[in-house]
Amino acid sequence: MSDHHIVFIPADPHYLPAEEQVSRAKETLWQWMPEADSLDAAVSEYVQFHDCGSNFEYVRCHLCGQELTLPQWHLLMDQDYDLVRGFGLMPQTLPCCGSVASVNQLDYSFMQGFSRFSLTAINPRTGAVSPQQAELLGQRLGHRLLVIYRHL
Repeated sequence: MSDHHIVFIPADPHYLPAEEQVSRAKETLWQWMPEADSLDAAVSEYVQFHDCGSNFEYVRCHLCGQELTLPQWHLLMDQDYDLVRGFGLMPQTLPCCGSVASVNQLDYSFMQGFSRFSLTAINPRTGAVSPQQAELLGQRLGHRLLVIYRHL
């Protein structure tokens, strides 16, 4: 059996909402997704990568638009990751055009991202979140959000 998650993360990977903001956001999500298996808020000491699971299609350079090969992307991810501190999101030279950028600046399809905070709806039994809903939830959490659709 597969699982579907909708993961909300702040656009700023280091942003952490206050507990009251998380409570308000969860209340809002329960109203939108009353049949979800669960709504889980998580905070990490370091920046983590939030993937889209089997929805993954490609990673492209945000500057030249060239698609990176999986080995190229994995190398960039490995070079940026530290076992103690997580992802540093440090600028690196990209293999496609030689520009300098962090792995957080690349274009991912489906959306993927980096953050210390996440709010995840597990098996929400709803369709996609509208831009208006994402904006309202972002207001509840005090920061613009990225929406990741993860299929496991």
